[in-house]
Amino acid sequence: MAVEIATLLSFFWNGLVEGSLIALAGLGLTLLFGLLNFINIAYGEYMAWAAYITLLATVGGLPFVGAILVGAVGGGLIAIAADRAIFQHFSNRSPVVLLVVSIGTSFILRNLIRVLVPSEFRTALYGVELLHVPNIAGVTILGNQVVVLVLSVLILGGVFLLLNRTRIGIAMRAASNDTDLARLRGIDTNRLVIYVTVLGGFIAGIAGVMLGLESQVNPTMGFTFLIPVFAAVILGGIGDPLGAVIAGYALGIAQKLSLVIIPSEYTPAVALLVLIAGLLTRPDGIFGEATR
Repeated sequence: MAVEIATLLSFFWNGLVEGSLIALAGLGLTLLFGLLNFINIAYGEYMAWAAYITLLATVGGLPFVGAILVGAVGGGLIAIAADRAIFQHFSNRSPVVLLVVSIGTSFILRNLIRVLVPSEFRTALYGVELLHVPNIAGVTILGNQVVVLVLSVLILGGVFLLLNRTRIGIAMRAASNDTDLARLRGIDTNRLVIYVTVLGGFIAGIAGVMLGLESQVNPTMGFTFLIPVFAAVILGGIGDPLGAVIAGYALGIAQKLSLVIIPSEYTPAVALLVLIAGLLTRPDGIFGEATR
């Protein structure tokens, strides 16, 4: 029985770490959707680009903490560059058109990695030594997992403070709820689009860096990670930041605990099953925010 409890605790811990990544990425994606009103498939490539920028920065000799910051800023710059160069020209088109455009943008950004990143770095590990954490209750806790969990909580807390305690954050929430009304109240929604795009890209950058820290850096890492992220955004109620975060943690823990009964190759399906169950019981999202 002691072994079974230790195994469950280990799966729960790994799920908490995985959930931190899903929650953080889901928060950035739902913020972008709230104002731009379309699901951006290229979001996964913002994550991948940030991870590669961080990797190349560490190879260039930058301390890992500084490289994380460079990668996060890089994610934000990639996001705003894609928005200014591509998405703003389709802002008056339907969400379906924007979705198709984002798929094309995703394909371009992913293949630019293959073209621009030297071949020896296309599949790589960061190669940094992190703190060693002793086993607790039979659970193996890795230093990179602690970094992922702590940094996720800090970023999540900072973003929620921004959304609830600052004028620009309150304006973002107001515009997300009703863009036309916010514009009538004097809010510059065009400027807000820039702010939200940079913030969403920065969050994607941090999530991408930590995803690379938790696994490995490769060109498709962000794209393959989108399934649980989309599931969290939809389950939480599209446009609801808190719902996306809670759903992200729930999905991460559910996926890891499912390893007790199913092989690891089937865990991505768990996110879809949880999503279906959630939509059947809470069709308007966890907190009743209508999924648009």
